[in-house]
Amino acid sequence: MDLHKAKVFLDKINREYARMSKDPDNIMRIDVDIMLAYVRDLYDALLTEPAAVSVASTREAASRPAPPIPPPPPSVQTPPQPAPAPPPQPAAPPVDPPAPRVAEAVKNREPLPQVKPQPPAEVPATPPSFPAPSPEAEALFEFKQAVELSEKLSELPIPDLRKAIGLNDKLLLTRELFGEDSTAFEKALNTLNSFTNMEQAKAYLMEHCVMRYRWTDKKRIETARKFIKLVRRRYA
Repeated sequence: MDLHKAKVFLDKINREYARMSKDPDNIMRIDVDIMLAYVRDLYDALLTEPAAVSVASTREAASRPAPPIPPPPPSVQTPPQPAPAPPPQPAAPPVDPPAPRVAEAVKNREPLPQVKPQPPAEVPATPPSFPAPSPEAEALFEFKQAVELSEKLSELPIPDLRKAIGLNDKLLLTRELFGEDSTAFEKALNTLNSFTNMEQAKAYLMEHCVMRYRWTDKKRIETARKFIKLVRRRYA
């Protein structure tokens, strides 16, 4: 039993339970999966046996004398039997050669009718999937220059958004800003990493995230601002 690992996972279970008990009516599926993962880790830690037992049993098995090998039974040789002679095969009847084929003259094929290409039909412009950005959406991207030293330290550049976001923050951002769709969240991070400036990132977030996942709602607006501030540091 690995008591150290068991203590670590038990503390994680207690913290997760305390967090879930604060708001039991809004427990998500992802919260249940995290709790189950911690319980499985605790179970594995309790079943872990010390390595000394296996080493001792190995030495004890190695010190035992090997059982004697019984002698092989005496082999009885039988005289070889002559192989039976194959029966005579009947002679095959003669086969007449096939008659030569006369190639027919190839007739001239009639030319295929020419089909005039049709001009491509005009595709009507499709209306946008979402309405124009609202003033609340524009307010999410407001930026104030840092004055205090602590604020400047919190705005240092980030080379890779995927490495700068911890596991707990990823779970929170996926649940609050991407409708619990982890694939959409990972795709957004990869796309934002490929941009070179904040203008490109803002256009992408406006078109694919802000209006789609309703970042302007009161319960999401603060999390959305923190995420956009983190994205801005990617291009600092």
